[in-house]
Amino acid sequence: MPELNAFILLAIIVLMVLADAKLRIMPFLLLILATALFSLALNGSLPWTSKEFNTGFGQTISAAGLAILAGAMVARLAENSGANTYWRKRWKGRGLAVIAAIAGLGGTPLAALAVLTPVLRAAGTDRTRLGLTASYAVNAAQGCLVPSPLPIAALAILGGDWRWALGLGAVVALPQIVVGLALARRAPVDMAVETPSAPPSRRAAPGLVLAATLLIALVMAQSLGQIPSEPLGGGNTREDLLGLGRPMILLLVGLIVAAVTMGGFRRNSLSDDGWVGHGGREALGIFLAVGAAGGFQMVLHNNGMAALIAERVAALPPALGIAVPFLVALASRLVQGSPLTAAITAAGMMQPLLAPLGLDTEAGRGLAAVAIGAGAMAGPHLNDGYFWLSCHHAGLRAAQGLRWVTGGALAQGAVALGVLSGLAILIP
Repeated sequence: MPELNAFILLAIIVLMVLADAKLRIMPFLLLILATALFSLALNGSLPWTSKEFNTGFGQTISAAGLAILAGAMVARLAENSGANTYWRKRWKGRGLAVIAAIAGLGGTPLAALAVLTPVLRAAGTDRTRLGLTASYAVNAAQGCLVPSPLPIAALAILGGDWRWALGLGAVVALPQIVVGLALARRAPVDMAVETPSAPPSRRAAPGLVLAATLLIALVMAQSLGQIPSEPLGGGNTREDLLGLGRPMILLLVGLIVAAVTMGGFRRNSLSDDGWVGHGGREALGIFLAVGAAGGFQMVLHNNGMAALIAERVAALPPALGIAVPFLVALASRLVQGSPLTAAITAAGMMQPLLAPLGLDTEAGRGLAAVAIGAGAMAGPHLNDGYFWLSCHHAGLRAAQGLRWVTGGALAQGAVALGVLSGLAILIP
């Protein structure tokens, strides 16, 4: 009974929020406890669950862990060199949503948000509003804009034309970003970012721009390599593109460029007790939380309830049209946590249903792909590392994250669905 399993998951999430609020349990331990509770509630085997958890933990850390460390270490180099102080006084975060949307075209939402860490630290001291602005912009870009993996994966399965998805996605993403900016401005002000101790450094300031630009460019290059049509070539060329955004490359490039351009080598900043070591220790908590969320995701995915619930949603009346692929992707994301898995699941279910839904045209397939991507990004919550990284950047506890990260993403999803419904009427 997938509905019963989903209800058990909901009850565990409520317990997680209460435990976080009352006991301040670190997210890493909270997610391990949640995984064990879910297994026991379903009469599962803890040893087998542990194996699944370990697999998911390792896969997530290998995919995103080093990107988180790279962002944190570059941010600490910028903080201690005086680059952040320089930019905070002059830049003040203007255009942050545009920068975050560009990063959102990267290979995964986690990697996109991770490489924005130096940018966020340099943007200002209003941690909550800046963190939410970045999260909302990444949501919109990752879900709707080609070449981000979600619409690309849906297009590959639906057999759609990327040019239609590119234009339609831009029309949908723009109002999502505008709504995200409006929501971020309403968030409570949090001045919790550490006050820079280093004086402004004009010499180090360009180094921060260069390092952040390279990190964002590398995660975007990985997205280009994931396009099935391989516009820049196949074979080794494609593998090279995919490899550019892999975490080890991000860490090496980010640290080397930041250290060279911000004077890190002269100050022994790469030591265990230096600037880089300090940055790594600062990121340890969120590093572990993201890995544990990946382990929890693996257990939820292997349970099979997400696919069954998505099938129930796919059986909604065809008269709902474009809402069906959106809701299927959203349901899958809410239950099992992974946006890419949600997009692939929804696209596979929608492929034979395009004609009954009135979407069996080039424009219709483009609309369906964007709807799937938007739905897959509309429901981040406690079973997803992206939720925890967004909360970390914004300085939010779990309950606050459900309000601002999850609630904001759902609001963006509702706007996307409204725009898509209008486009489905206007475009034959």
